Amino acid sequence: MISSDNKKDKDGFSLTYSFTSKEIAVLAKYLRENQTKLPEGLEHFYKAMEDSVYNSLSLEEVRNFYS
Repeated sequence: MISSDNKKDKDGFSLTYSFTSKEIAVLAKYLRENQTKLPEGLEHFYKAMEDSVYNSLSLEEVRNFYS
């Protein structure tokens, strides 16, 4: 199930979104391949995406996932 909740916070805007497994896989691979081109400010998003992959797979599965 995909849901989004946009709300304004003290720093501006905030977005809550539940990613599907497929979306996480595609985004994680894309971010890994383009990590040197990521604009400043996406470091935490990149780290959260990669942590999600690492926490869901074994080390061998992670190696296969990113190869």
